[in-house]
Amino acid sequence: MERTQLKFYSLLPESLRAVVARHYQPLDSATADYLRDELNDYRKKAAVESLKNVCIDIELVDRMIDTLKKLLTDFHRYSDVEKTVISAAARYFLDSEDVQQDFSDRFGFDDDLAVLNAALLAIDKEDMIVVRG
Repeated sequence: MERTQLKFYSLLPESLRAVVARHYQPLDSATADYLRDELNDYRKKAAVESLKNVCIDIELVDRMIDTLKKLLTDFHRYSDVEKTVISAAARYFLDSEDVQQDFSDRFGFDDDLAVLNAALLAIDKEDMIVVRG
């Protein structure tokens, strides 16, 4: 296993590793474009859900989506392994069957946040870390 991938997995809570591994696939320009579109659609869904459930932290969702979109926009600047880490974080975020149901409660996005931040640390983008407001 490559150093960046090892770092990524070591930073993940153990309970998330198997699910994230399912999403660990190479990223190409078509995939990056598709994932950006999916993030836009997901943002709309999250906004609707936040109207039904005031516990959803839509500002946190926005910060995570903005960070993922920035990574996907700049994907050509990353190595193949870094692209795969970014892809895994974005795909995990979009997965409707991730470990913790996103719209279930105030902490529904905490697992997504953990995966995103592990990816950022693994690709040496500490300056982009997303925190709860």
